[in-house]
Amino acid sequence: MTAHTSGAGASVSGKSYAEPQGAATKERWVFGIMTLLEQEEYSLTRVSERTDRITINVNMSTQEASVDLLLNVTTANNAADGSIIYTASHYLQGSTFTSGTGGSSNAPNLAQAAMEAVVALKLSELDKSRNPQGKTAITRCTHTLAASGGTNATFSALIEFPINIISLPGGGSVIEGKEWLT
Repeated sequence: MTAHTSGAGASVSGKSYAEPQGAATKERWVFGIMTLLEQEEYSLTRVSERTDRITINVNMSTQEASVDLLLNVTTANNAADGSIIYTASHYLQGSTFTSGTGGSSNAPNLAQAAMEAVVALKLSELDKSRNPQGKTAITRCTHTLAASGGTNATFSALIEFPINIISLPGGGSVIEGKEWLT
């Protein structure tokens, strides 16, 4: 389990429906961010001319969710250390997402939270001490600069996300990210 600290008032906690008093995990938090983004894509108005998208396909038999994410981002150089900073503005109007205060994430919008979440999870996945089984769930996690140059870029990710399917009392079920990291 890779721990996650949710900020006070955060839209996504990373806690399990089966154990709401238990610890939050990075895997559940990332899956929650992805599903919230997909829900918003179907319920909110897209900013015109934006090509960002997310699709999630769930296979109940294999208990995996295939997440395909594409975000338009801008780049800037960090003068202090020369690194490149990628920023995603939200492409949907009316989002009420908040990272909360005092948690592991301080993303200003849901698109930025999705990009940061995938990168953080991929870094944990690459760490052999956190991923002793060597499982590769994130098969694509890339920033690509636009051919035209300038500050335009894209972030894309493809995740074969292990999931848990939790049966609810009285019927129905909840799908959440399954822990695979330590």
